[in-house]
Amino acid sequence: MAEKDERRRYSLATAICLIMGICIGSGIFFKSDNVLVATGGSVGAGVAMFCLAASYIVFGGLCLTLFAARTDGAGGLVDYAERFVSPRFARLIALHYAFVYLPSISAVIFWVAGVYACMVLGLPPTLANQLGIGLALMLACSFVNALAPRLSGWAQNALTVVKVAPLLAVGLVGLASVLSGRAQASGAGAAAETARGLAWLAAAAPIAFSFDGWPAATSIAPELRRAQRNLPIALVVAPLAILTLYLAYFVGISLTLGPATVMEAGDGSLALLFTRLFGERAAAWPNLIAFLAVLGTGNGLVLSLQRLPQALAARGDLPGGRRLLREAGGSGATLLGAVLATLCMLAWSGVHALVQAGGLIPNGDVSEVSVCLTMLLMLPYFAAAWRMRRSGQAGRLRGRVAPALATACCLFVGLSGLADPARLAFAALELAVLLALTRVSGAGRTMVR
Repeated sequence: MAEKDERRRYSLATAICLIMGICIGSGIFFKSDNVLVATGGSVGAGVAMFCLAASYIVFGGLCLTLFAARTDGAGGLVDYAERFVSPRFARLIALHYAFVYLPSISAVIFWVAGVYACMVLGLPPTLANQLGIGLALMLACSFVNALAPRLSGWAQNALTVVKVAPLLAVGLVGLASVLSGRAQASGAGAAAETARGLAWLAAAAPIAFSFDGWPAATSIAPELRRAQRNLPIALVVAPLAILTLYLAYFVGISLTLGPATVMEAGDGSLALLFTRLFGERAAAWPNLIAFLAVLGTGNGLVLSLQRLPQALAARGDLPGGRRLLREAGGSGATLLGAVLATLCMLAWSGVHALVQAGGLIPNGDVSEVSVCLTMLLMLPYFAAAWRMRRSGQAGRLRGRVAPALATACCLFVGLSGLADPARLAFAALELAVLLALTRVSGAGRTMVR
């Protein structure tokens, strides 16, 4: 009993901070202009989409707590799929995270780090400069995570602090603008035009990117004190806190600068705000803060991604993976996994470069497609939660209300984010590659057996 109690070392506060640390990353800094572009400058429509995305996290999280409370192992989406959905779906989710989702997100995040690095250093904001710096940062993070994981973990904790400060600061500035009567109009003409159609639904993709990452928090359930009580609370409180911070930033910068100015300034809108408030010398401050926040997100993604190849190999879901484990041994397999993860990120960086250079995804990038596809892949989990109510393993809230609302929000946000033909085509391509990998992996596992 003492050993079991010793494992329960995390409190409710820790769980809330973990979810907030995972979700609050770089997305809010460089996606606000994309949201306004999608809504035609309507701040109100953007706020509505932010609230909808937060609802998806709350109800989706309540569904996952049903699985977390019944899983004695490390937990996480793959284990939940193995036990409560099907082994084949577990393989698909594992391969999706290892070869599609995490590497595509990482490729875009390090490109954004390059964008902010160019702003901080005063370099020309060319795609070549941004991608070049991003690739250098990606390789550096990969090297440090592979050879000095403790140093990487320390850096990750330090960089987390800078994520919340600018959100609060911009929110306070926006509140001051409203109280002083200097708030800018909300793009009335463009907003009215968009309101007559459904173009504003495209805001779902950048907003989904900003909220992404929350399911990883369920992995601490075995180490959380009173997990059946505290994890559901954390999965409700944390999204509401994140929503408050996001709305403070989005509304604050939109009302202070004006939606039209934010859309025109793009990723430089935060620097423009600081310049207007504190003068030209302050232009580099928010860019440096955003750069560090983005770099912290990228480092965390690399840290997670480098561990996936070895985990896949141990499960038998990586073609040739078990032979890799036997020949390389523990530390050698870890390094080979880090190399494989880095190669995946480099490949997705190439795809991202082609998409950006050719303008293949209007007002977006490949990461948004991966995020929306991930949301749709959550549907089997919600269906499993619904079945648990039928068998008497779940109450009405988590077995009926939460799965139904999570499914509705997931379908609305996910399908809206893929409504553009270009995004839909990329999602179909990603899904086809994923299904092919799953088939090859399943065949390889059968041959090993």
